[in-house]
Amino acid sequence: MEILIVAIVISAISIYGAVMLKRLYFLLGYFLFSLLALTSLIPTYNDDKILALTSIALFLVMGIISFPAKKNITDYEMNEEAKPLVKSFMLKTLLSLSAVNLIAVLLVKYDPNMPEGITESMRIYPMIMHGVLGVLPLYVIVKMSQSSMLK
Repeated sequence: MEILIVAIVISAISIYGAVMLKRLYFLLGYFLFSLLALTSLIPTYNDDKILALTSIALFLVMGIISFPAKKNITDYEMNEEAKPLVKSFMLKTLLSLSAVNLIAVLLVKYDPNMPEGITESMRIYPMIMHGVLGVLPLYVIVKMSQSSMLK
């Protein structure tokens, strides 16, 4: 149960970052969530090696992609030639974070080895959190496309 409380707090950090368009908090939440997932997956390695390796690889990639940066993209001076490159990189990063978490919903659903303290009836909570973290980058894409920050 404690792991769920920590996961909710970490998810709230990313939600705050998305709503306020604060890159540091948005990425920090995803990075911390990946560390939480990794530390809860490593003990289950001997139970199902293939599933554990797949999950560990997925969250390791998420941790690398989401390593936080202090400045927002709009805090940098960009020439007009660089804007399409920055937009493309930002879009790829956000879609990758979304894909990892949407896949994680299915991993949680079908994983027979949930972390200690997570009962079968509690399985829905991590699925919801991954679902929220899967949709959140799409929200940021929509919000950024409506703002004049990168136009």
